Amino acid sequence: MSNNHAPIPGLGDHAVGFPHSASGWGVLAFTLVFGAELIGILHWGFSLGAAQRRVAEEAGSIELHARETSSLSKQIRAQAQELVFLQSLPNILPKERNTLRTQKVVAAEVQTLRTKVGSRLHGALHVVVDAKANVLYLKKGLKLLWQADCSVGRGGVLKDKRTGRRWEFVTPRGEFRVRGKRENPVWHKPDWAFVESGQPVPPPEDPLRQAQGELGAYVLDLGDGYLIHGTKDEAGLGRPVSHGCVRLGVEDLAKLYQEVPVGTKVYIIY
Repeated sequence: MSNNHAPIPGLGDHAVGFPHSASGWGVLAFTLVFGAELIGILHWGFSLGAAQRRVAEEAGSIELHARETSSLSKQIRAQAQELVFLQSLPNILPKERNTLRTQKVVAAEVQTLRTKVGSRLHGALHVVVDAKANVLYLKKGLKLLWQADCSVGRGGVLKDKRTGRRWEFVTPRGEFRVRGKRENPVWHKPDWAFVESGQPVPPPEDPLRQAQGELGAYVLDLGDGYLIHGTKDEAGLGRPVSHGCVRLGVEDLAKLYQEVPVGTKVYIIY
């Protein structure tokens, strides 16, 4: 009986090794399949990223074309409006001879007036301030030398409730002359400056009235408290924002100060 249970030489090694060999092949096969799937997933991820970048580029291109189309549409509408206006000109222009004759008479009168003004000025250097357009002109006779945006009086009235005094912030119209010129002027603040800021009015010689740098680097005195001076707010040039004086920008004020002598006539018109 003992002989029936004796192991067959070499059989035990094969009986035990065969299952281990099959398991190894299975793991290897699984690893290969998993690796292939992983490579596929990575490739899909890279493709998806590239597709997203292409979509973003296409979206940017579409947005750019949309802006260009909108701008072109606005230009077309503007040109269409201009065309309509040009087509309507024949209906606006005068057709009657009497109207054309009147225009010629007016033009002749203007030329005659210019000649009279020119002869009166005798080719002299003078300043013209157009207080309606907020533009200052330097002229010699009828010849324009240069022009600059300025600021004139803003209008309106300030009233001192305590004393009843009133100040009107307008630039007066008329003929003036440059009475004096000063460099680095100190502004002697008038009473209205304190009333406007809600401060008590100090005595006339109080140091609180002295303000350095408020008038710019130069001043041309027109008399009666009216000046041509600089401003700290050049953004306001071209608009009526002053308290009555004529304000100029830094460069234009320096040029006017150098070119205009004392005694020069200044005409303020509306």
